[in-house]
Amino acid sequence: MSTRYDPRMHAHDDQSRHAGMIYILMLVIAVAFGAFLWQLYSAPEIPRIQAPSTPYKVEPPPEAANAPDATESAVFAAPAPDALASTEPETPVSDGPPQLPAAPRFVANGPYVAQLAALQSEVAVDQAWRRLSSRAPQLFAAARLDVERADLGQRGIYYRVRAGYFADRDNAARFCDRIRQMGQDCIVAAR
Repeated sequence: MSTRYDPRMHAHDDQSRHAGMIYILMLVIAVAFGAFLWQLYSAPEIPRIQAPSTPYKVEPPPEAANAPDATESAVFAAPAPDALASTEPETPVSDGPPQLPAAPRFVANGPYVAQLAALQSEVAVDQAWRRLSSRAPQLFAAARLDVERADLGQRGIYYRVRAGYFADRDNAARFCDRIRQMGQDCIVAAR
């Protein structure tokens, strides 16, 4: 008999040790799964809420029952012709064109201007002035372009597009009212 170690003789020992570990692991998994199923099926039943036995929809009040539904159209009867003839208009209607407020008056060198925009380039100033004056040539006929340079530090340099000049704030405000009717911003400013 030989006392030498033969790996072939002991190979089954490693395999049997690994097989034992695998069997134990499978047994633990099976027990855990069984415990999970037992817990799942032995839990108390979830309480159910019973619906009320009375109807949950309420009938509308009688006056709402006569309202037209989506398929019907609500048509109202016009008043009788004699009823229309007997009423007189509250204010008389004039046949002429609507009266506009008095046109603003420009002066050669007044203390007020109407600021129309603040832009960051001088080229844009000329374009804005041409665009505005072409939209309302009669309003801008006597107006002069007044550009004020404003250095706003980190925000940059702006050029204020202003129309002038006005002798008083009221004339400048009338001009701004007309400009706002065109959809353009306008503020009255002192020079």
